Amino acid sequence: MGSIAEHSGKTRQTAVLVAAIEAMEATLAVAEALVIERRRIDLAGLEAEIGRICAASLVVPKGAATDVRLRLEALVRALDRLRTGLAPP
Repeated sequence: MGSIAEHSGKTRQTAVLVAAIEAMEATLAVAEALVIERRRIDLAGLEAEIGRICAASLVVPKGAATDVRLRLEALVRALDRLRTGLAPP
């Protein structure tokens, strides 16, 4: 059985992960607006950060896993939309 401190730590980790997802959602919204305006963006940094977010999601408690998974899937779809919307270099 986990201790209260362990539970509190997992709750904090989940909150940090959700905050990172929310920040990435905002960043992707800005990136999408830039693509619409035909501005160039570099996806490498976005892909790397989404990779770190995905890796961090592997330790979320089961109770938060479904919500986190759905939000990660939305991030990947947004990144795919960006990739599709970019003109070749």
